[in-house]
Amino acid sequence: MTDHDDHIQHTWILTHPTGDEITIDLWTDGESVRVEGGQGESTDGGRKDVDRLIEKYCLRGYWVTAGYEVNDPHEPELPDDRPDECAECGQPCEYVPDHYDGYRTGPAWMCTGCCKWGQWSAGI
Repeated sequence: MTDHDDHIQHTWILTHPTGDEITIDLWTDGESVRVEGGQGESTDGGRKDVDRLIEKYCLRGYWVTAGYEVNDPHEPELPDDRPDECAECGQPCEYVPDHYDGYRTGPAWMCTGCCKWGQWSAGI
């Protein structure tokens, strides 16, 4: 798709009996997906969108002729201020680097349970 591939984590190539090819790239951020050929989609749904796109094109007569890793995925560095547990319900917390609360965007620790409590990271 481009002259350099340092931003690509994994590539899939699909081929149609007519000779048409589609390339699906999952970027190293783990979310961005770009399609060359087909309908040229771009999404930010990560691996689940890749699976959905492959299924979509397979139903249209394409098949996967290659799938290979290009680069290691980006692993964000986690800040040291992780809470031991959610202050509201005691469930574990996960790091969200770009949480938006309606007023600001930034790194935060968010509850994985149903209360969705959040704590902004000290790094902002």
